Amino acid sequence: MLKTVALCASLVLSQVVIAQSLIDRKASKKTKNLYQNLKSFAQKNILIGHQDDMAYGVKWKAKKGRSDVRETVGSYPAIHGWTIDFSENVYNNDSIKYDQMKLWVREVYSRGGINALSWRPTYPDTQKTPFISNLEPANVLPGASLHQEYLTLLNQLALFISQLNMPVILRLFDQHNAREVWWGNGTEASLVSLWRFTVDYLKEVKKVHNIIYAYSPNRSFMEESNMDKDYLYGYPGDDYVDVFGLVNYIEFEDTEAKRQIASNKFKSDLMYIDRLAQKNNKLAAITETGQNGLMDSLWFSQTLLTSFEALNHGALGWVTLGPNKDSTHYYIPFDEHPAAVDFREFRKNQLTIFENDLVEIYK
Repeated sequence: MLKTVALCASLVLSQVVIAQSLIDRKASKKTKNLYQNLKSFAQKNILIGHQDDMAYGVKWKAKKGRSDVRETVGSYPAIHGWTIDFSENVYNNDSIKYDQMKLWVREVYSRGGINALSWRPTYPDTQKTPFISNLEPANVLPGASLHQEYLTLLNQLALFISQLNMPVILRLFDQHNAREVWWGNGTEASLVSLWRFTVDYLKEVKKVHNIIYAYSPNRSFMEESNMDKDYLYGYPGDDYVDVFGLVNYIEFEDTEAKRQIASNKFKSDLMYIDRLAQKNNKLAAITETGQNGLMDSLWFSQTLLTSFEALNHGALGWVTLGPNKDSTHYYIPFDEHPAAVDFREFRKNQLTIFENDLVEIYK
């Protein structure tokens, strides 16, 4: 679509978003500007993101300038997603070198794009720690047996983000409602306490003021009949969250009737998260989504775009698609994939924003 000037959009809609503020009252000016501009975009557009976009694609890995999104539609995604686990390791769990990741993150920022980090704290590969398989939030709270080990992880996160010296979106305790992650074990009260401690520590102790904090449970572990309770499980309160996010991957259905049901369910989820965020004066985002393999070649137009068109457009700021790991695990079409034509039309739609459409997003 045509270039969109974020600064102008922010000024035009300033009366609408004036009450929107970050939980970090000392956030840097550029971080505040990014947040306000994202909120302004949410009034009429959706930013499109991609996980690990510059790190690898279906047929390549760590090749300068490559991106399956850019090679298919002519632009990098507006949002670039990255995963951080134990930052003193050489590689993260997606086999991306941290040194290289930092270079890509800075390159995204220099082009005017946006970086979103997902923190999934784990133990280091190179040394033994008392982190154990049945670890849970209560074990790492102040006064608990593993608190100092947790502070080691948290200090590394603070250093990593502060050294970037740019605004970032941070998904704390990603997909916390999944039991396969240690922060998903234990009691809800312990998780809430750990979230609050972590945010306060980053802001008040480490003086890190370039973070937009996102809350991001996994839709797979929620019942449609109990969405409010399931979505808000572990919610630390409005003073500790800037963005209501949702991880919501879509399975391919083999009949048109089933595909329509899945599409309607996805649409309902987007409308739910948009309404909830508006009610709480927050931004909303689908922090990861997509259909693996894109067996439905019209998924972008018939599921994603139709869901966008059904929105009230008040809070949903961006949607990030899953990574293109290999020929059996990908969410963006490549080369002349059957979904490539549909994805190109999706990119041209006036609702969608890619990196080329961003202007002065930090001003």
